[in-house]
Amino acid sequence: MSISTALLEVCVPSSIFCYRNIKKVENGEPQRGTVAFAQGAKIVQACANYNDATSKTTQKYLDVFNEYAKKYKPVDYAGKVVKWATKNVNPLICASSAIKTATAEDKLGTGITEAGALAGMFAGEGLMKLHLDKIINADNVTKVAKVTEKASWLKPVSEFLAKSGNSSKLAAILKGVLFVCGSMGSYSIGQELAEKYSDKVKASLGVKTPKIDQKA
Repeated sequence: MSISTALLEVCVPSSIFCYRNIKKVENGEPQRGTVAFAQGAKIVQACANYNDATSKTTQKYLDVFNEYAKKYKPVDYAGKVVKWATKNVNPLICASSAIKTATAEDKLGTGITEAGALAGMFAGEGLMKLHLDKIINADNVTKVAKVTEKASWLKPVSEFLAKSGNSSKLAAILKGVLFVCGSMGSYSIGQELAEKYSDKVKASLGVKTPKIDQKA
C-alpha cells in the first residue's frame, strides 16, 4: 500500500502532537484530552481523504470518533463533530490553556506563563510555515541524493532517494518532525520567558503567589 506525500504531511506531525497531548493528560492535564482527540481524528480523516485503499476502513473509525464526540462532553461542547475539531486544533489548545489557568491556584502566574508559551508557539509555527517549505522540499532532498551518490557507503541512501516519489515523502517526514520540534521549542522558550516576568508582574500588582503545601 503506497503512502502519499499529502498523507505523510498530515500524519507525521499530528501523530507526534497526539502522543504528546495524551502524555499530558496522563500527567495531570485532562483539558488536553480534547486536543489529543482532535489530532487523532485529523490522522484518521487524512487516511480517508488521501488514501483510496484505506478510505472505507478509516471511514468506520471516523464514525466512531463522531459517536465519541457526542458522548464526550468537552468535545461535545467544542463543536459536536470531528470535522470541526480537526480544523480548530489551535482554538482547542487555547481553550485548554484557559481551563488550566481557571483551575490553577496561582491563576495570574499560570495565565502569564500560558500566554507566553502560546505566543511563542504561534510565533515559531508562523515562521516555520513561511520558510520551512523553502528549505525542506523534494528538490533539495534530490540534491542531497546526488551528493551522497559520490560516497560508496551512502549508495543505498542515494538509490532510495532517487526512486520516484521517495524524495517528496522524505521531505514531508522531515518537515513534520522539524515542525513539531520547532513548535515544542518555541512553546518552551515562550514559557520560560514568561515565567521570568511572572513574579515581577505579580509583585507590581501586589499579588502574592499562593503557597503550595508540601508533604514530607
